[in-house]
Amino acid sequence: MSHSFHIRNVNKLSYQKTLDKLGINNLLLTDDSPQPVNNDWPEGDAYLYIDQISVRPIETSFCNGIFSARIFSNSSPKDYDLAIKLVAEIAKQNSAAIEPEDSTALTVEEFLQKYDNDWIKEHCTSMVKMLIGSYQHEQVTFTLAGTIRNLEAGPRFFGQLLANPGTAVSEFFKRFRTLNYLENHDFYIATGIKLQNDSADLEVITSVYGPGVDTILSDGADAINVRSDGEDHYFITLEQLAEVLGEKAIWLSESVLLAPAVEEADWHNVVAAVEPIAKTDVFEFGRAVNESGSTQHDGFKAMFSEEEWKNLLYSPIVVFAVVASADGAIDKKEIRSFQQQLIHGLIVDNHIMQQIVTDLMPNLTQFMAEVLEGDVEPTSVLESITTTVDAKLSNEDAMHYKLSLMQIGKSIAGSSAGFLGMFGDKISDKEKQALAALTAILKIAPLH
Repeated sequence: MSHSFHIRNVNKLSYQKTLDKLGINNLLLTDDSPQPVNNDWPEGDAYLYIDQISVRPIETSFCNGIFSARIFSNSSPKDYDLAIKLVAEIAKQNSAAIEPEDSTALTVEEFLQKYDNDWIKEHCTSMVKMLIGSYQHEQVTFTLAGTIRNLEAGPRFFGQLLANPGTAVSEFFKRFRTLNYLENHDFYIATGIKLQNDSADLEVITSVYGPGVDTILSDGADAINVRSDGEDHYFITLEQLAEVLGEKAIWLSESVLLAPAVEEADWHNVVAAVEPIAKTDVFEFGRAVNESGSTQHDGFKAMFSEEEWKNLLYSPIVVFAVVASADGAIDKKEIRSFQQQLIHGLIVDNHIMQQIVTDLMPNLTQFMAEVLEGDVEPTSVLESITTTVDAKLSNEDAMHYKLSLMQIGKSIAGSSAGFLGMFGDKISDKEKQALAALTAILKIAPLH
């Protein structure tokens, strides 16, 4: 159950001044929220969160002098704390009472006394326990929208949580937070590589798990290639890999597994456990190719002309150029890191972007050179792309594609949010300006 607070008779509300008063770093609006105009609080529904901390955003609504904040069920204590502090601050600024959904109007002092840390802890705990109870009763998978990603909680996820009931609540929030901010950790986010057999009647998507690095794997892969030093290749399902790794493998969501870093010296134990259950022919996991010879997601390409598709191929590179150059010249290390992460599958959660990256790979060096040497103008490409996708894709597909470009930009600008932490410690003001410019060019608008 969500929980809402309302304030009436709110005068003109400054966005930045209000956030500054809270004293909380890294407060952001979600990409699909309306943005402040002339530093006024966004009108309508907007979603605020603490970057790298929040599990779910809080919903704010400002219209006709009424400000409301809604805390979604299964939000973390930090999210509750943000909502309560925000409501109290706005009430102070307007000398107004606060109307909780479960109480009569309160003064700011009464409000903070009633909705204190003990209330937050009790409410958060009860919500998670209620969710767990619902799962145990109904045995269904629940989907919860996070700040960045959706959490799917079902038998894999709850199975691990319930193995240690005493830590289930804290572990729930820890996993949800990690899922949202995968790019803020030194994880290798394994790409899905599509293969087709010689007769072109079977196809399979495979990802690689190797020693020495924490690896994010997903059900998007039909088979996991467990790297070995011998001539044989060992392929198993993600479920089988989780069983081999035991409690060290962590289900961050129903289809997202964090496979632990295993040192080279101990890797032979993993290979030995995999070998008896593995297939050596990856096409034993294959699916029939449809009659057109292309996969479902390849259909996006057919919607564009050759010139339009070429522009789309430039899109991740021009975003890199815009953001990485915000603080000055782009150095070779940044270029190499971007190329490696593109190849390794940082961008794999959007079907159109998957096809773009697949088609881009054979010409990546050439396209990078054209952009970085000035033969391609990033702003013009992005404006053209925006016009094209808005005209040819559904509103939802167009928005998801644009948001995938924004996520690339944030990953480049972000601190540890960058490519394996190689782009500095925090997002600079110039990088924030570059990201804001991207939002404007791409005409990011709320999803309805």
